[in-house]
Amino acid sequence: MKLVIREVAAGDVQSIASLHAASWRSAYRGIISNAFLDADLCANRAAFWAQRLGPGAKDSFGFLAMRGDEAVGFAFAFPNADQTWGTLLDNLHVLPRHKGQGIGSALLAAVAQRCSQAVPAEGVHLWVYEVNLAAQQFYASLGGQRGERRMVEVRGGGTAAEWRFAWPSAAALLAQVGRAPT
Repeated sequence: MKLVIREVAAGDVQSIASLHAASWRSAYRGIISNAFLDADLCANRAAFWAQRLGPGAKDSFGFLAMRGDEAVGFAFAFPNADQTWGTLLDNLHVLPRHKGQGIGSALLAAVAQRCSQAVPAEGVHLWVYEVNLAAQQFYASLGGQRGERRMVEVRGGGTAAEWRFAWPSAAALLAQVGRAPT
């Protein structure tokens, strides 16, 4: 079934929340507490996304990847988030059973395309948990440069290290994503 990338809308809260919860449960075991991940994570994420996509939400955008009626991935970004690093890609999640099918690259391409039009002089950056080696390899394969490391508090308690990955411009990211295997 063909992959369709479209803009996120306020009516996508439940789809994004379910996808977000499934992704966290798969990728963040051992980072975020099991108690938090095993609680009503869909409701937690729905409240988060209802606020993020609700009335008054601005200075952000997102894309949803669809295969038929199923939401299989999403990305969400904040242009002008950092004076030095530019646009913050705050979320990029793909359902675990759909990883390796080019969905993450397609979502990154949509973000990079939007940024190259809206804020062409800005870089793009994101944060990746240190133990999430698969995500680090993915971003590095697309030309993301690993920069600073920081410790952050995680939901459910505790701390974890994470790394900033950055591209000098949206055009640089778009050029790399265009070469990525799909």
